[in-house]
Amino acid sequence: MPARLNSSHSGRQYLYTARFLRSLKKCDEGVQNDIIQAVKLFEQGTNNRKLELHKLHGKFKGWYAFSANFTYRVVLRIDKKTTYYLDAGTHEVYE
Repeated sequence: MPARLNSSHSGRQYLYTARFLRSLKKCDEGVQNDIIQAVKLFEQGTNNRKLELHKLHGKFKGWYAFSANFTYRVVLRIDKKTTYYLDAGTHEVYE
């Protein structure tokens, strides 16, 4: 899975996939800011209840999502030492 390095905290790497970056670019500036702020909050390592981090099921089994705002979600995969940001968007990202 090709990805770009976002950042690294306490031995964990956080990577943006090309799909995530394309999805982010398609959002308007306000939504982009919400997504970026949610990603920063997630990377702080505290399981912030505001993000509503949850496991996905079905064809997305093994993946997670959290809320960037009331409408937009960030989809990710969490491995032992690496987190991959896979997609961002409305609930349509699950289709």
